[in-house]
This record gives sequence, structure tokens and C-alpha cells, in this order.
Amino acid sequence: MELDAVRLAADFYRNMLNAELFINEWVQERLSSAEPFWRLLSVYIEPGNLMNLIIPVVGIFRQEMLIHLVFVVSLVSALNSFEKWIYPELRPLWWLRELYANEKAYKPQVALQAHELSCETSGGMPCTHSMSFTVFMLILISYLFVYCHQRFKCWRPNTWRIIAYSVITGCVCCVWLSRLYFATEFLHQCVLGSYFGVRAMNSFEKHTDYLYSRPRAWSVLVIVLLGCVAIAVYFVKLHLGVDPHWSVRQAFKWCPEPTYMRHEASPIFMLVRDLGNLMGVALASPLANIKESNTRFWRRFSMITLLELLNFGIRLATPKQHGRFAFLAFEFIRNSIHSFALVKLIK
Repeated sequence: MELDAVRLAADFYRNMLNAELFINEWVQERLSSAEPFWRLLSVYIEPGNLMNLIIPVVGIFRQEMLIHLVFVVSLVSALNSFEKWIYPELRPLWWLRELYANEKAYKPQVALQAHELSCETSGGMPCTHSMSFTVFMLILISYLFVYCHQRFKCWRPNTWRIIAYSVITGCVCCVWLSRLYFATEFLHQCVLGSYFGVRAMNSFEKHTDYLYSRPRAWSVLVIVLLGCVAIAVYFVKLHLGVDPHWSVRQAFKWCPEPTYMRHEASPIFMLVRDLGNLMGVALASPLANIKESNTRFWRRFSMITLLELLNFGIRLATPKQHGRFAFLAFEFIRNSIHSFALVKLIK
């Protein structure tokens, strides 16, 4: 009975993936005229660019919002990276080409176009873009909603709440379409990414006071333990005969042009990046002691601009040709310093 249930679940999963391939094909055929827009979203809504560009720009207006965004987006992105590190799921192009490589498998009549952005080297579930961007939009709109409620007497909460949710839904759906267009994710990976992001954010909001009050030593210890968990997962996989770099090998196997693949898209790099961001937040703890200052807008603008220009220059100097350890250590330190500066040093 149990074997029948497992076999039934496996058949349902395979049929679902085959059906979702047609969704990717439909998006590529019908929405190709908007390719520059989809490309823009896929590039700039990626968590790394959110942290290095979008969040600092938005954070110019208010330090409390900047701290909130850095903490929650880093946390959600880290959860996403851990899930992909522990159990990476197939991406549409991998699945389609595996089917055609298997002589006995059913071959759906689907043709998907591969793009430069299609060569991701991490697993597809859950979608990193939709998970991080959903959280980013919810936080941003909530602060904008409160600001407008305080400043405008004619503000009608119920009407504007509907508008706000409509804007969030529309923006998130555009991100889904972007990922479907480049065949980097299945639809269920995009939808579940946003769902997991909302659930993680709700859990965070319920424990905000507790998390903000944690001392520096406690926060740093948690990040160190998370790093140990990531290392333990690596050796457990080796012990069980599971390839820890399976998703990277899939990308090398099916990507039409290996030069399209980036170091920054590997699961190990994403883990190191996110743990680095969280380490910077941990070093700035307790966050409850960081007081909001009345610094003028142009002073904050100049400080954040200088910080991001410096960060951009350091990113260009990343030692990619000096071995994996040097590359990962450099990126961990850079992300730690960057997030620490955004949270603690920008006043």
C-alpha cells in the first residue's frame, strides 16, 4: 500500500512537471515582445542585487525601513539557499532535456528556448526571485502605507489597502512571468516561493521584538551554527552517496553555453553570501539599541551613495581566479561588512 502511494505521488509529480512545461512554452511564445522587461526583472530582482542596489536606494528615506529590509530579506534569502542546498529541485530545461535523453520516458511536445539567464546552477525550488521580492514589496508597501496614513488627512485605509495589494500582486506576477519566460523555474516553484516568503515574514513579524533584542554574542553564535549545519549537510550527502554539487553538474550538462554560468549563482556561493549578510546584521546587534536619527535626506543620500560605490568597486575586485576558498571567504567578509555598514554605520 505504501509503495503504491509513493508510486502514485511520483507519477503525479512527473505529470505536473510535464504539464507546467507547456506554461513555460506559452509564456515564451506569447510574451517574447517584452523580453527586455523580463530580462530587467530577472537581473535586478535577484537577492544579490536587491542587497547591493535596490535596498540601499530605498533605505535612503528611512533607517528603520533599511534595517528591517536588510534583516528580513537576508533571513528569507538564507532560508531559500538552505532549502536549495539540502534538496535542489529540477529546473524546466533540465527536466525537458532529461526526458529527451531517456529513450523510455514520455516526451511532451514542448520546445523551450534557452537564454543566457537560463543557465542557473542552483536548484529551482523555491524561486529565489519571487521569495525575496515578495518580502521586499510587502515591507516597502507597509512603510509607504503608514507614511501616507500619517501625512494625508484624506487617506482612506480600506481603499488604498486594496490598491496596495493589487500593486504587490501585479509586481510579483511580473517576476513570475520573467522566470517562466527564461525557463529558469516551473510555475509551482514561483508560487511556492512567494508563499514561503509570506509565511517566513509573518513568523518574523510575530517575533520582531525578540529578534531585535538579541545580544551580539547570541546572534553571532546562531550564524556560526548555521554555517556548521551547511557544512554538515555537505558531509552527510557525501556519506549517503548524494552529489552535493548535483545542480551545478546539471547546469554544465544542459546549458548550451558553459560561459553563461556564473560563480554567483552556485548554491555554495548563495549560502556564503546570505550567511555573510546575516553575520553583518548579527555584528550590529542588538538592533533594538539602534536609534533613529534625524539626519537630513541629502546627508543620508551621500553616505549611502559613497558606501555603495565603494562596495561596487570591491565587488569588481573579487578574486575569482584564486581558488574557491579565497573567493568564498572574500565574499563572506564583503557581505558582512556591507550589511553591517547599512545597519549600524548609516545614521
